[in-house]
Amino acid sequence: MSIVAVDIGNTETCIGFGKEDSWESFRFTTRTTITSDEWLMMMKTTLPDKKDELKGSIICSVVPQVNKVFIDALSKYTESSPLVLGPGVKTGLSVIIDNPKELGPDRIANSVGGFEKVGSPVIIVDLGTATTIDIVNKNKEYVGGVIAPGLKISLEALVNKTASLKSVDFTVPQEVIGKNTYDAIQSGVIFGHTSLIDGLIEKSLQELGEEASVIITGGFGSLIKDYLNIKVDFYENLTLDGLAKIYEINS
Repeated sequence: MSIVAVDIGNTETCIGFGKEDSWESFRFTTRTTITSDEWLMMMKTTLPDKKDELKGSIICSVVPQVNKVFIDALSKYTESSPLVLGPGVKTGLSVIIDNPKELGPDRIANSVGGFEKVGSPVIIVDLGTATTIDIVNKNKEYVGGVIAPGLKISLEALVNKTASLKSVDFTVPQEVIGKNTYDAIQSGVIFGHTSLIDGLIEKSLQELGEEASVIITGGFGSLIKDYLNIKVDFYENLTLDGLAKIYEINS
């Protein structure tokens, strides 16, 4: 049986139809002005016509103002109330940070997906609107993480705060040393970000005090993964996989 798993992010909303490691996934622009009926229409016209296979749905969201209309639409589509990842939902993960309620549900889903894939300890790097790093120790405890500006945010800040620099495509330049302004910006944004990730993971491992597997996910994950100095595993739908596991635990 399949579920609908939904990751509502600041930039994109990813809807997956299927089960762990086997998703038909679709991405929509996250908009705060869209109505419940519009969401429902998009689901009906986009998701597979396999509602007889559905056993339920689960949502994680970092955009609270979207939640009500989306939950209403998803409830109508699946004809059942979705499980909303938040306080009180079982995850199989102990969260030992100052205020667990502050931890984004997408980061919880990533962490659950990460230790289900490779065990723990594990470090998960999610390259989305923000670049987040989450750390789970050998006892399956979420011990903390890092939040940094994402690739797109970094480029937009550079372009918007300078008079002469223009935007560039997110493609990897052939060399670090740019021979023109365009290549120099690409190098600074992309190779600069790989160095940021390499450095943060190195420091995180030192503080963790134990070896850990490293997983990359997120919209820019496929672009970045081959240019890191560290060995990583790439899982495109890690958040959906984590949500599927959480749904299973709570069923």
